Amino acid sequence: MQEGGMRTVLIVGAGFSGVACAIQMLRQAGRLPLRVLLLNRSGRLARGMAYGTQSPQHLLNVVAANMSVLPEDPEHFVHYAAMRDSRVAGSSFVARSVYGDYLEWALWQAQDQAPRHVALDCISGSVCSLQTRTGGGLTATLQDGRCIEAGHVVLAFGHLPAPPPELAHGAWPDSTRYVADPWRGDLLSTIGVQEPVLLLGTGLTAVDIALQLLRRNPMQRVHALSRHGLLPQPYKPPSGHLAGRTLLREETPTVRAAMHAFMQQVERLEVDGLDWHDALAALRHQAAGIWQAWPAAERRRFLRHVRPYWDVHRHQLPPAVQQELSAALGRGALRVSAGRVLDVREEAELAVLKVQPRGSETCIDLRAGRIINCTGSCASPRRAAVPLVQQLLADGLMRADALGLGVETGPDCAVLGAHGRPTPGLYYIGPWLKAGFWEATAVPELRQFAATIARACM
Repeated sequence: MQEGGMRTVLIVGAGFSGVACAIQMLRQAGRLPLRVLLLNRSGRLARGMAYGTQSPQHLLNVVAANMSVLPEDPEHFVHYAAMRDSRVAGSSFVARSVYGDYLEWALWQAQDQAPRHVALDCISGSVCSLQTRTGGGLTATLQDGRCIEAGHVVLAFGHLPAPPPELAHGAWPDSTRYVADPWRGDLLSTIGVQEPVLLLGTGLTAVDIALQLLRRNPMQRVHALSRHGLLPQPYKPPSGHLAGRTLLREETPTVRAAMHAFMQQVERLEVDGLDWHDALAALRHQAAGIWQAWPAAERRRFLRHVRPYWDVHRHQLPPAVQQELSAALGRGALRVSAGRVLDVREEAELAVLKVQPRGSETCIDLRAGRIINCTGSCASPRRAAVPLVQQLLADGLMRADALGLGVETGPDCAVLGAHGRPTPGLYYIGPWLKAGFWEATAVPELRQFAATIARACM
């Protein structure tokens, strides 16, 4: 208990994860006084990297029925979206901007419904360091010199920009042609309509950026490159026949055993007119248990051999986006290839990338006026260009996992320090939970983590 009986929780980050935690704390506050501080670096609440876009063509890649911020009310988002557009149903793919509006609305609704002894304060700023206090709790120091004392701190800073790709021959050069953040607001204005563009990555982000460029100029030359050259699979709604069922009933102590068992199940399902979409949907609730049961060597094997294929099947494209992508590929406006970048050099008007195509011993040159990093967010805390993260690692208050996937946490998302024990009062929610849970980036999992953290803080 803090001074005067007032409990204070500081949430660092106001994207989906931060807002979901704040909502859960307002709803689970109990009878004792509570102050929730929601710290946002800049811009509007509840937007972050994913939902800050205002383009109506940027759609959620998950149907509305799976996007409620409240685990106990699965239809919460569907009801909100239908109030705005009566055509929305649970099977609809809604614009991301609408979802950002929904999260903000849900936060204010939770605030209005909270007891009088519970307060939500939204503040602007950026935390540069956290220190534990002798009497319990933590002190956060902001870049402007302010200090905030809190009994609990939740790190919810979401997806951080990816660092430059690692080259086979040295570090990525400092170049004005390289774009680190594909979601920067002025991206299109910095790229000429005739400029050839190379996208690093072929996942959902690369598809979004490619289509954004081609909507502006259908004749723009866009090339997407990744190690495997795999594009996300098109979405197909699961039949629902396997809802609530356990797909893999036998132990799968190795990646090979898990893949064998999974493919056997897919073959059985195909006899009944089902397919891998149904199998993958049923496997989802088992994924964390399977991941946690594997030793480090098996996890590495999965990351090396299976992860690229898992990602493109697990993270699928909405039908409208898939149709647009197929058209771009069909007319040759977008090219996709597999390979790795060995070196980058500058010519007079273009960057030249030395690329070794997958399966080839010879190299080719790719030329681009702009190189946009679409490989996703920063996977490892060790490579995050964030002073707070580096301070926590240096002081032993946070420990990065050995596989470069995120941070080590307890089952309640408490952050583990260098000694392997929880740092008192410190929690994390976001994509770095992948280290311990694997499935840690989608709304159904994150809203459960938010509820778990709220219970731990109360």
